[in-house]
Amino acid sequence: MNLAKVSRLTQISPRMLKYYEEIGLITPIRTTNNYRSYSQDDIKKINKIKILNDAGMNLKDIHELLPCFDLDKQVFNLCPIVKEKLNQEIIHVEDHLKKLEKSYQLLQSFLNKGKHVDQETI
Repeated sequence: MNLAKVSRLTQISPRMLKYYEEIGLITPIRTTNNYRSYSQDDIKKINKIKILNDAGMNLKDIHELLPCFDLDKQVFNLCPIVKEKLNQEIIHVEDHLKKLEKSYQLLQSFLNKGKHVDQETI
């Protein structure tokens, strides 16, 4: 399958598909006229990459974790590297949630303690 068809099928831009190839996530074969030809295995990998990226993982980590991810079941075979990376990602998400909660509380306090002014008096 060619680049344009794979892009439509997976909803990944051609530019991003080329980048995946550049960093070694996928390896489509080249035809005699040097066009990319994607196999069903490439498409499965692209779908795995998309799911993992949507989960918040960066492409470097995805590169390491890709072989351990079962697309059909959408689960990891919990090899040591997967456990470590998932724990690191959970810590990152928890830290981000704490920062968001702090921002939320601060904004709420501004609303609760602020002086209410009518539009007509401005």
